[in-house]
Amino acid sequence: MTQRIRGITDAEAAGPTKDLFDASNIMLGRIANLQRILSHSPLVARWFLPLVAAVRQPTAGAVSDVRLRNLACLKTSTVNNCNY
Repeated sequence: MTQRIRGITDAEAAGPTKDLFDASNIMLGRIANLQRILSHSPLVARWFLPLVAAVRQPTAGAVSDVRLRNLACLKTSTVNNCNY
């Protein structure tokens, strides 16, 4: 399945979006595809980044086990017939 909404690339990111991408690289070590798509609306993207960091990064307050989080991702992609 291809993306219906194209994500913003690093080269296209400017202003608040570039700042958000830089923060994502610092907090998560990468910029998630969903983050790139949400960046079409910087206010939404700015809300999303701390949420993801809090859920996934132990240094940002995540309390769930890494294996459990990965299992949830695998189960969700399997249920949705997603190869991602």
